[in-house]
This record gives sequence, C-alpha cells and structure tokens, in this order.
Amino acid sequence: MVASPRRPLPEDRAPESVVRALPFVRNDASLVAGLRAGEPWARAALFDRYAPLVERTLRRILGKDRHTELADLVHDAFVQALVSIHRLRDADALPAWMQSVAAHTAYHAIRARRARRWLRFWEPTTLPDVTVDGVEPHVVEAHRRTYALLERLPADERIAFALRHIEGLELGRLAEICGVSLATIKRRLAKAEQRFARAAKRDDVLREWLEEGGRWTT
Repeated sequence: MVASPRRPLPEDRAPESVVRALPFVRNDASLVAGLRAGEPWARAALFDRYAPLVERTLRRILGKDRHTELADLVHDAFVQALVSIHRLRDADALPAWMQSVAAHTAYHAIRARRARRWLRFWEPTTLPDVTVDGVEPHVVEAHRRTYALLERLPADERIAFALRHIEGLELGRLAEICGVSLATIKRRLAKAEQRFARAAKRDDVLREWLEEGGRWTT
C-alpha cells in the first residue's frame, strides 16, 4: 500500500473534476510541461503516477521497519521534485529523475539519523518485530539483519548496494540515479559489496542466506 503524504502536496489542491481527469495525462512530456507551467493538475498527476516508485525506492534503501517516517520522506521527495523540476532537461528521463530525487532524500535521511545519535542518552538495541503477511519468518529475519548491517555502510555506498541488490537496478540506471559515471558507481558498489560480505560472513543467518543465493524484496 502506497504511503500518503502528511499533508496535500500542492497548497491549491486540484478539484475533484481535475483529479478524475488524471488518467488522461498520456505521457510524461505533457506532465512535465504542466509542472513547469505551475498547473495544479500536474502536481496531483505527478504524485498519482510516481508515488509508488518513490515509496519503493525509499523503502529499498532505508527499510520500512527502520525508518518509520517513510510517509514524511515520500512527501519531502515530492516537494523537492516540484521545486527543482526546472532542472529536468528531458521529460523521458522523468522516472529515473524521480528515483534520483528519492535517493537524494534517503541520503539526507540517513545522514540526519546518524547526526542525531549523539543526542540520545539511550536507544533500544533492538527494534520491534515487524510482521509481514505471507512471508516466511526466516526471510523476514534475513531482511531485518540485512538492513541492520546496511546501517553501518556510508550513505552513498548503502544507496548503491540497496538499489543494485535489493531493487535490482541495472548499472547504467543506477549510475544515472546516483548522478555519477558508470566507472564511479562500479567502484562505489564494489566497496559496498566488500564491506557487506565481510560483515555478513560473521552473521549466522546472513551467511547461510547468501550461500543459498537469497534476495530481500519484502
């Protein structure tokens, strides 16, 4: 289920008659043109079309059980997209650009979370168990331990690892989203994989899971 923003994205929310017409926005070119023109219907259409992609990107990077403010981050990503839409040169690149905005939002969320740690006199060493219907408990546990380990990676390496190995993006798309060259994303990903592998080998659950070729997509 797609997370809803904490408040309506546009201050001047589109009327119901406009919202009902959203499915007739045929392509991203007309959508981007409407956004650049400041059309309220375009703002609503952007969220209607890309909220699932933005939420999934954030969830893959952050893990929904470790960052409970996911709905707020979805909202923040769309606010950032609206204020920076003029930077998008090619309307056909809108999907990758929205993922890039989501990744940028996740990056700042990771940095902010780490910056707040020194203010905490006490923090639980474990998080509440998260129940996932239809998923085997050992898969949920592997998923939980994976994100606990990803918390230790530098933010840029964590994003590269999560989008490559959890979201399953191709290297070219990953480099585009992260705003770096293909050579750079390969080096960044290699570092992340080495760090993750070293730590996973010391974890009984993850070591076994990796040997069996498991993937985490809950």
